[in-house]
Amino acid sequence: MNNTKKILIVTHQFIPHQSPRTTRWKLLYDELIESGCDVTVITGTSQLSEDPNIKYVGNKKASGIVKNLRIQSNIKQDSHYKNYLYKLLKKIYRFFYKFFAWPDYTMFWIFSIWKNRKKIDIDYDLIISVSLPFSSHVAAYIINKDKNKKWIMDIGDPFSLKTNAFENNRFLYKSLNYYFENKFYKKAYQVVFTHQESADEHKIFFNMPENKVTIGSPISTFSQELFQKSVSFNYEAKPITIGYFGVLTKGVRSPSQVLKFFQQTDFVLHWYTNSDSKEMIKQNKIDFNRNKLFDMVTRNEALEKMVTSLHCLLSIGNLNPSQLPSKIIEYISTGKPVLHFVEIKDDPVLEIAKEFSNLIVIDKNSNITEVEQQLNNVFINIEKFDIKKFNENYSTRAVTNKLNII
Repeated sequence: MNNTKKILIVTHQFIPHQSPRTTRWKLLYDELIESGCDVTVITGTSQLSEDPNIKYVGNKKASGIVKNLRIQSNIKQDSHYKNYLYKLLKKIYRFFYKFFAWPDYTMFWIFSIWKNRKKIDIDYDLIISVSLPFSSHVAAYIINKDKNKKWIMDIGDPFSLKTNAFENNRFLYKSLNYYFENKFYKKAYQVVFTHQESADEHKIFFNMPENKVTIGSPISTFSQELFQKSVSFNYEAKPITIGYFGVLTKGVRSPSQVLKFFQQTDFVLHWYTNSDSKEMIKQNKIDFNRNKLFDMVTRNEALEKMVTSLHCLLSIGNLNPSQLPSKIIEYISTGKPVLHFVEIKDDPVLEIAKEFSNLIVIDKNSNITEVEQQLNNVFINIEKFDIKKFNENYSTRAVTNKLNII
């Protein structure tokens, strides 16, 4: 890897924005630099501090207006009319992007990249683009069009192949989506997917050659300090508390069946999620004494709560095999018991469950008594978590070794 010269990463989402992709690529960014690579990031996420290696391209004023609108629409105003106005503006904003934006909600960032393309004078030998959102690949194509350097695409959720929660208006843009995604895959040197099911679906649909596709795996960093806190936790304390960290999405990840299942137990669920997800939870008939709703927290805060405040962690499977709950690997890395609720028979997490004893798969038909016994077994054997296997398969080093960047 030390022979690698210069790498340019193009990703609309990057720190301080919080998402599974920003977590993944901040970890990989740090790993590449530590390995001796010269790495530059171009992002559409406004930065809080100056870093010569991270270059923001975009319109800070427009981004600030949109961010403020989202914040104001989610808090209670001192005036009924203000509440109504902010909610109306939010609906208009969502309507516009749902029906007219291409390739996704970051369409104006693409314009910023195109407008500034001649000013983006960065010397690199390899370019890596990161989705979500898909616009990162469009931006990388614009930047790399004339230089035509090696291009690696790191794919999060599907774009053309999404079966629900589409990124744009499929009625208007279905053909356009396919055209550009197919074009980019043909041009890319390497295409990286986080799991086999997604890779297989894309290989068939886009007729991608086997030697171009790599399984990059989701990643996390094992922390001995956090693990010791997991080991030291008082698992005999009652009631058993379970934590969910992340968002819920209609048509992709629903809480309905999970809530029905846990109504049969005495467990207390702590939901650390956003306002839209809270509304999805509230739509179900639940006991709020046993379902406590919290705002989302930073990654570091979340990890601390996982190991010091909760007996176990909850993962909810997606309704299609092409999307892998990215939080699952970070959950596993703590050594804590992880309950993964399966919605479909070909859930990709089933393969991961074969590797780690602290990952327990359940579904709507699971026997409560058996689940409690499985949990108790992990509680008793918490210190036996296979650290070596985790680092060999899901560390940042494991993934960067799979990238053809030499």
